[in-house]
Amino acid sequence: MHEGFSEARIEIHFDVHEPVELITLTLALQSLARDYRRYMNDDARVRGVKIADDDVKLYVTKVESGSILAELASATPVLGAFFSIMDYQSVFAQYVSNFGTIADYCRGLLTKHDLKPADIEVTKAGAQAIADVMAVVAANRDGNLRLSAIRAGSETSDGAKVYAEVSFTSEEAAEAQRGALLAQKVLEHRGDADYENVLLYFQRTSTDAPKSDGRTDDKAVINSISPKPLAVHFASPLDAARINDMKSDPHQNPFKSAFRVDVNVETDRNQVPRFYRVVHIREVIADDED
Repeated sequence: MHEGFSEARIEIHFDVHEPVELITLTLALQSLARDYRRYMNDDARVRGVKIADDDVKLYVTKVESGSILAELASATPVLGAFFSIMDYQSVFAQYVSNFGTIADYCRGLLTKHDLKPADIEVTKAGAQAIADVMAVVAANRDGNLRLSAIRAGSETSDGAKVYAEVSFTSEEAAEAQRGALLAQKVLEHRGDADYENVLLYFQRTSTDAPKSDGRTDDKAVINSISPKPLAVHFASPLDAARINDMKSDPHQNPFKSAFRVDVNVETDRNQVPRFYRVVHIREVIADDED
């Protein structure tokens, strides 16, 4: 039991036997925490309770050969009894079961054809969370992902009781990841991009939140289109959120990564490129260390 954790919590266990890129692991944990916060806020809204931004803590608690363990818990012991109305044990168990249901649904999408947005029963945010979390084990042979809703105590020999649990092999994780990316692609379809699968590099970033239409104060270069830094707009709020997470994380640096993207290029009356409209971020690629 870790100081500041409630007894009820979610354990995220990545059983991996090959190296995992730090950026992949970081994106997975950020997405999971963000997805759980959305789920908890929805539950709290039904209960008539408001949740503070810092009421969910996610920590990597153990890293050893072949294993990465993280825990997601409420901050109730730290914040006092203000949130005692919330039944975290129940919410954690429901979330774990819901995560497994969505992941299985995404796997099933791979057998569907001619999908349209109305056919997709998962949100873009939910699909992004599945894709990011599954990425940790999807490319890891004989890997395994396990999410468990547990409560510390004396119910079992190891001092904890499991209330809900889902697990995925590396093959199942890869299927869920592909299905989630497919769902996201269908939901985000807004017309064909002018350029697909090109590399974008940030030249300037801002910590200000994106405007409602996706505009930012960021500037970036796509060498295959123009050598000049241009303003960046994001079509997807999820992509904008991923970039903002990188800006605020001291372990990530947008200036030391390349972004494989699909973009539209907006031009002025003289057909001179003025800004990039990022339709979709396909992949974040960390620069090689010297």
